[in-house]
Amino acid sequence: MSPEVSNALARAADLHRMGHFEQALAIYRRLAKAHSASFDIQRLLIFELLQAGRPKEAVAAARRLRDAHPRNPHAVLLVGASHQGMGNWEKALVAFQAALSLEGAPLEARFLAGNAFCTLGRYAEGVACYDAVLAADPRSIEALSNRAGALARIGRLQESLRDSEVLVALQPWQPLHLVNLAGTLLELERPRDVVAAADAALRLAPRLADAEYLRGQALLGLGNWAQARVSLEKAVDLAPQNISFHLRLISVLHLLEDMPAARSACERALLLDPKSAMLLQLRAEIRRAQDDASGAMGDIEAALALDPRLASAHVSRARLLADEGRRDDMRKSLGRALEADPGQPYVLYANGMEKLAQGHWLEGWAGYEHRERILPPPFNPLPFTRWDGRETPEVLVVLGEQGIGDVVFFGRLLRILADRGISTILLTRPGLFPLLRDLDDRVPVVSDLSGIDQSMPGLRWAPIGSLPHLVFPDPAQWPAAPYLTAPQDRVSRWRHLRQDGAFNIGINWQGNPSRNVDVGRSIPLALFAPLAAIPGVSLVSLQHGAGTEQLDQVPFAGAIVRPDAGFNADGIFVDTVGLMQTLDLVVTTDTALANVAGACGFLTFVALRAVPDWRWGCEGEETVFFPTLRLFRQQIAGDWSSLVQRMADKIRELM
Repeated sequence: MSPEVSNALARAADLHRMGHFEQALAIYRRLAKAHSASFDIQRLLIFELLQAGRPKEAVAAARRLRDAHPRNPHAVLLVGASHQGMGNWEKALVAFQAALSLEGAPLEARFLAGNAFCTLGRYAEGVACYDAVLAADPRSIEALSNRAGALARIGRLQESLRDSEVLVALQPWQPLHLVNLAGTLLELERPRDVVAAADAALRLAPRLADAEYLRGQALLGLGNWAQARVSLEKAVDLAPQNISFHLRLISVLHLLEDMPAARSACERALLLDPKSAMLLQLRAEIRRAQDDASGAMGDIEAALALDPRLASAHVSRARLLADEGRRDDMRKSLGRALEADPGQPYVLYANGMEKLAQGHWLEGWAGYEHRERILPPPFNPLPFTRWDGRETPEVLVVLGEQGIGDVVFFGRLLRILADRGISTILLTRPGLFPLLRDLDDRVPVVSDLSGIDQSMPGLRWAPIGSLPHLVFPDPAQWPAAPYLTAPQDRVSRWRHLRQDGAFNIGINWQGNPSRNVDVGRSIPLALFAPLAAIPGVSLVSLQHGAGTEQLDQVPFAGAIVRPDAGFNADGIFVDTVGLMQTLDLVVTTDTALANVAGACGFLTFVALRAVPDWRWGCEGEETVFFPTLRLFRQQIAGDWSSLVQRMADKIRELM
């Protein structure tokens, strides 16, 4: 190559490095015209055309070079690279495969073919290409990285994890390898390892938004919502244009019930993407929690107008319709959600609960199993093998989950396990131990795993809400209530609250005050006035915690007997069941107390919203689960006054 050509190429390279692509291109054009037979100069021209954003011209130049050198695999590769620059991956793949068919094809051709396969969604074929590259060069960072991503896309997560671990070992200073490792660990549901990998990445690059995001995701899965919020807020601050980060942060703020912050974060994100159907759906959920039903429905309708196939929005719409008592319309929305995305856990869970309400047990319990795949997860998995219902475990640990009422509701199924000869232990929160310790003499109740040998080969665990799916789906054949007994010492302790000669009614009006749970469920105590007005009635407060402040705010406060200090101080509901034993009737909203009263066999009136929780069915005054419960349903959504009046009329009949 002459000094003149060498100098011209050096000048073009300098202009390229400075970003002056057009000036560099002019030099390459002149040289290519003057030296049309030079393969290297023609190749440099094609590269510069691609860099200058002129892929169509690059394709034409590459074709001319290929036609001039039809047996040169490098010339054919340049055709593929030029098609790739135009985004025409099908033609690029054809060219890369043509290059591979020629003698002397470089390893790069196999790598580029792998990239094309993956871009076209043909990940298995892409993996095969990367395998060939890595067989020749096991330390190829690009091939390892791309293969890890492709393996993850086709569900081969353990192999993807191995590639990510190799990359971290080869380049421990590279934070992106740790981020990719964290992403794979998240897919494998190993949140603690995700946090460790994300923390390692952040030590290398403290302002790495993806690492903060993955850390937040993992903390969310571990139930550490407050710390998840911190990481997700950092991710949003570092990458404010990433809508995915905003969506997850808003969800966490909603879970934390910081509705003002959630609403503010939603508005901020909508400024970036005002046509995001998912953001509108999240704002609808926030508005519902803030008792803005019309605003929530407006947002949901707008979201579905933008994306009619957004399955989660159809489920949110179904919830709003349930709030209005429109069960038929609610079912239609659930059906549309199922049509839009029949595999989404949120959709399957919502449809499963409606199937349970209808008494379609097999379908219902199958759908109910998807509860653990939505946020917030109802339980954290135990660190040993989960029971599949087929084998007979040496010891089965049944994990209490969700609310207090759910543990009591499903608790009777422990008897079926014991009847089958399965050595069973109930693991539940410490506060429930006094109430549940006598559930079945054969089933010990513990509050931690300290006394359990976790190395036992036959040790298994199962969440208590999965027992119907695993053991016996038809509740008509479950152990009948009563199956929970009131400790005799607690009965005598609270007998003094009973007024002889009166009709003694225990009342409970407020459930869990969480805005993610309590929409439309609780009744203001003031609306119980018709009960207090019945001659000969003595009202006894069974309320504990939230809601007790209303006792000093109602005109009939003096007519309500209140338990002494120390009520339930040493165990959840343990004094409540003793007190209820001395009463003639219990009146409650849809709270854990309804399940406890039913499990004890106490005569109980339960006040239900127009479309209540699945366990109360769709209609009627009775429930297959608890024969002593009488159900009072709202006839008009939101109307508690007429419901309480119907209760008062029924109480007069009983008296």
